Amino acid sequence: MEVRKLQLIGGSSYMVSLPKNWVKLNELKQGDDIYLQVEDSVITLYPKSFREFARITSVQIDKLPSLDEKFVRRFIYALYLQGIDEIVITDRKINARAVSRMGEIVKDLIGMEIIDASEGRIVLKCLTSTDFDVYGVVRRMTQIIQSMIATILDGIDRRDREALRDIENLEKDSDRLYLLAVRQEHRLVREFSSPSKWNELRLILGIRTVAKLIEEISDALYNFSTYAVEMKSDELKEVKKYFEKLKMAFEKLSNAYFNSDVSLSEESIEDLEELEETLLSNMKGSVYYRLALETILSACRHMKSIGEIAFNKSVRESLKELRKPERTQSVTGSQ
Repeated sequence: MEVRKLQLIGGSSYMVSLPKNWVKLNELKQGDDIYLQVEDSVITLYPKSFREFARITSVQIDKLPSLDEKFVRRFIYALYLQGIDEIVITDRKINARAVSRMGEIVKDLIGMEIIDASEGRIVLKCLTSTDFDVYGVVRRMTQIIQSMIATILDGIDRRDREALRDIENLEKDSDRLYLLAVRQEHRLVREFSSPSKWNELRLILGIRTVAKLIEEISDALYNFSTYAVEMKSDELKEVKKYFEKLKMAFEKLSNAYFNSDVSLSEESIEDLEELEETLLSNMKGSVYYRLALETILSACRHMKSIGEIAFNKSVRESLKELRKPERTQSVTGSQ
């Protein structure tokens, strides 16, 4: 770390010299613009080229390495997750069939649409606003989990196996929201690169972990629904009590996470640990019954991981509040 002297110029302005190597590395010269990002007690300097690179949201692909559907899906997903808003692909091999396949692929990406297509060229564009709240996306994902659990319980009560099959649509919604959360996380990471934003950056990375765990929970619930349609009525009745406990634990867990409640976080972890022990001690019955319990156990363990994150988040935010009076006291004492 270099240390520079602060100098007074003209009686009203202050100046700090820039390292010569840094100026040369960024190919700067006298008169070039330097961006200053002022955040509380930290100032971050950016050369103009860096700021322009951070704002890149459009890419031009001259030729795809492969038009295999699996490759194209992974490729488009990767660009979407990086926060790219416009993808222009030119390739003489692109035909009507390839455009149709790409249309099916982008259906799973919130906001992404084909806005132009012709022989040898296709333009994909994300039409959603980039200013949405990634925290809100995760909140919506938790609501989907609650809807999945409620739908499963209702299907068991009414012996409605068709209702259990509807879980697949909710699971797909969860997958799409997860991809959207990761996309926005990548965009925000680029913005929160300065030291003064490290706390926000840590929160964003934590949100991505929670989003992934919720997506795994939705997968487990979907798997349960496929086993449940094969189970006998008495087995469904037996499994309902586990789902009711899972429902209550997840509701408590969601409140703990979004409200940063350390006591509620601890309670939800204890509830889930108790449910986990109960499930492990009752792994007997028909094949589909045992498979169903395995999926509930998987959801339970993912929820417990969210509980640990909620607990740590609550403690971290409580420490932030504790520091405030200490700082005030220090300032008062120095006067």
